[in-house]
Amino acid sequence: MTLSQSGRVIVLNGPSVSGKSSIQKALQARFEEPYLAMGIDSILVGMMPARYFAGPTLDRKEVMWADPSTDATGAPLFELRFGPTGRRVVAGMHEAIAAFARQGNPVIVDHILYERGWVRELADALAGLTAYFVGVRIPLRVLEERERARATSPAGHARSHYETVHAHGVYDLEVDTSRASADQCAATIIEYVRTHAQPTAFEKLRQFAAR
Repeated sequence: MTLSQSGRVIVLNGPSVSGKSSIQKALQARFEEPYLAMGIDSILVGMMPARYFAGPTLDRKEVMWADPSTDATGAPLFELRFGPTGRRVVAGMHEAIAAFARQGNPVIVDHILYERGWVRELADALAGLTAYFVGVRIPLRVLEERERARATSPAGHARSHYETVHAHGVYDLEVDTSRASADQCAATIIEYVRTHAQPTAFEKLRQFAAR
């Protein structure tokens, strides 16, 4: 399948509760094409048996487990760690994203790049595809206010990966959800995609990793 026949990929990467899923939905609503929504929650959490994310099975460290602690200021941290099964599922998700796109399906990915190796893995999977890498930024203070208000994840989860999720430092485009609504962010992304036919972030990441 040629590049022109492949589906476009838009990867939204940012910390938990930063607004990625809302942007994903806004993009789906705005695009005329039927973009598929994929992401770490819908794949890793949505497809695995629920017992691996709660109760005694969580302690087996096969898929994912929590490592609670505090930072230098005493603020709580709730860091997620991934076992061999969890890493295999994430690796499969990266390949699945590319597989859907290579069959002509456009995809929007809601991601949290918890581990450094995932960046190169995803970049390698998307080689040869038109794939945009979008950083979803938000000040930590605002992020933690949202985390408390939504109560969908433990206190300290967003803080635990706030720095590492953007550590690779390379994006095609960045949006700030403290300054713009999900719909406004979606409009910015669509305009960027419309005016930039050849995104470069993932290619740069592949080149950096090869050095």
